[in-house]
Amino acid sequence: MHTRGRVLKFTAVSLLVVLSLTGFSTGHKSGGRHKSRSHSSDSGGGCSSSRQNHDSYTPRTTSTRRSSALQDGTALVVSCATEATPFATVEVSNPNSRRATFEVEFAFQDATGRALDSEVKQVSVPARGTSNVQVKAGRTVIAKLGHCQVDPEADLVR
Repeated sequence: MHTRGRVLKFTAVSLLVVLSLTGFSTGHKSGGRHKSRSHSSDSGGGCSSSRQNHDSYTPRTTSTRRSSALQDGTALVVSCATEATPFATVEVSNPNSRRATFEVEFAFQDATGRALDSEVKQVSVPARGTSNVQVKAGRTVIAKLGHCQVDPEADLVR
């Protein structure tokens, strides 16, 4: 019976060590937030940093990560399709400091705003630059075309 108690105690201690090394804590919750605390009586090692944040409710970002994260671009209809020019031209702008690929949602609409045809295009744009993408319109679309519409937010392709 004495051996069984030791096994249970060893298992419990092992579990606490594993949990503490993975960022979990047996600490108390307060105000709906949970932070891992370090105590001088803790045994066991692990990595430690004054910048560590084990708060599971707030994202862990640093100013370096924020500045290097790519942002969505913008899209603007430069010209709509006509019989003479059967395609629309969309200009996509990249606000980032490096080349990125964006997805643009485009639609040909009739005079009432009903979509006649729509398309999603991808375009690679140089750093802090612009690129144009063309969207071809068929004859039946051009015959009923009222205007061209593009989502002003060009989604970053991740």
